[in-house]
Amino acid sequence: MDIPQELTDEITALNSAIEQRPDDARLLIRRGKLLHRTGRFDCALNDFLRAKRLCPDNPEADAYIALLREIFAFRHFDLYNP
Repeated sequence: MDIPQELTDEITALNSAIEQRPDDARLLIRRGKLLHRTGRFDCALNDFLRAKRLCPDNPEADAYIALLREIFAFRHFDLYNP
């Protein structure tokens, strides 16, 4: 999958911003959404879980965590050995 350069650039910028402000849940949510769009579901889930720890009342993080867990459950389901 070819990732558009503007997404790669934005993720890189967010990486730098998160290094400067590691406790900013909004930055983690933003990067997580971009990682999700690029198919990096494992990294996206880590960002959403970290944002959830920082801001437990974040409904957006909750929704993405549920979505990604559903994706992982489906991906790891063995069709031939249920």
